[in-house]
Amino acid sequence: MTIEEIMSGESEYLELKQMVAEKSETYMKTVVAFANGSGGRIVFGVENGTRKVVGVNQENAFTLMDGIISAICDSCTPMITPIVTLASVEEKVVIVVNIMPGGQRPYYLTSNRGKGINNR
Repeated sequence: MTIEEIMSGESEYLELKQMVAEKSETYMKTVVAFANGSGGRIVFGVENGTRKVVGVNQENAFTLMDGIISAICDSCTPMITPIVTLASVEEKVVIVVNIMPGGQRPYYLTSNRGKGINNR
């Protein structure tokens, strides 16, 4: 992850998040969209609007990473296995979640299974 990539802003392949939210639903739809499409990355530790690198707390970065992996693996069907790494950008640590294009499409959120038009 480079500062140039961050400064180019969000796109269909890049999502910026200031922090890892307690509720994974805030980024889970993006994970599924990336898996159903051409793949993409979610970067935690960067403000979306300003693109300012704020970083994540280094002391609990690995705990955050484990939580992200668990949330993605537990919430998506078929299971999506992300590649989650730490990167240093402007001397701050960010979490980069790489979602590869899926080979078992379509992917969906397990909690939304069977919620078609007639089941809402």
